[in-house]
Amino acid sequence: MYQTLKYSDIKAVIMQEYVNQTGTLPQRDSDADVRASGTAAVAEGLYSHQEYILKQLFIQTADEPYLYIHADELDLPRLGGSTATGQVWASGNTDGVILPVGSKLTDGFGHYWQTTTNITLSAKKQVAVPVQASNNGAAFNVTGTLRWVSPVAGLQSVAGVDVISGGSDGESLERWRSRLWNKKKLGKSLSRTEDLRQAVLGVSGIASAYVYPLRRGAGSVDVAITAQGANGATLPSDSLLAQSEQVLKDTTAFWEDVRTFKPTIIAFDVTAKITGVNVNTGEISAIINDYLKAMIPAESYKAAVLYSLIMAVEGMIDVQLTPNVNVNPTVSMEQVGWIRPANITVTL
Repeated sequence: MYQTLKYSDIKAVIMQEYVNQTGTLPQRDSDADVRASGTAAVAEGLYSHQEYILKQLFIQTADEPYLYIHADELDLPRLGGSTATGQVWASGNTDGVILPVGSKLTDGFGHYWQTTTNITLSAKKQVAVPVQASNNGAAFNVTGTLRWVSPVAGLQSVAGVDVISGGSDGESLERWRSRLWNKKKLGKSLSRTEDLRQAVLGVSGIASAYVYPLRRGAGSVDVAITAQGANGATLPSDSLLAQSEQVLKDTTAFWEDVRTFKPTIIAFDVTAKITGVNVNTGEISAIINDYLKAMIPAESYKAAVLYSLIMAVEGMIDVQLTPNVNVNPTVSMEQVGWIRPANITVTL
């Protein structure tokens, strides 16, 4: 790759030409020196401008305003914000309580969700209630519990969140750049595995997609998806699942049976007995939790990898992990396992 000259190099070349022609070295601040400085500055500016133009020609290096030009060429606009959807668990004090559509919940911090259908509650068991956030945004992806706003008579005031995910503030620049670059490399969509994955990633609120062709036999293709959640990737809501499946059906050219599905959560417990000098158990717990949270569907737990991460902590002497062997999640035509952190215990 051609390296353009810097200001000092350009000026040195001009000064050398002056010496070659006159046989004398001009003094500092002389007319020749000033002219050389001005010419070198202009030349460096032109070089920089050409480098800037060249940078905008490629998706990998283009600045944000110019990515929109590439996006127009590839017909791949930047994703806007999306609305979090999901369901909560509600129960009544008596049987037959009707929870009307539009009933609102809140987290007490200015965020609201509302039900999307009428639900009949039971006093004997909790009932799943589909909900949707009042606005777009990642802040509406929540876990834990919510409270009903002005609950109807007979409705228990607290609702447990099953899953509320898929809300986003808009596509990040680098994620959009990655999709543009993949579209550029792939060219025309031919229903290849990567074509299908990119199509599903074009749905707002999707975190990642994993394609399994021929999983249920000839002509079938399944895509496991995860959604953007409150603490990273999480399970998608039913509505997000249906939306991504429709996109998949519109994209496929020859697959007869297409389906999107949720990975199967595997609650994973890890115990670590550590020996060390001035080692913080909380730090070790965080390392274990981060390792498990970063795992994707179908990825195996590798004890040796976690062991090396823990042993890299300053002052660590030894660690005994349970489980201390690799654990492979189930991957079959019925399910795709996804290891998620559950109970993490660290002792000295």
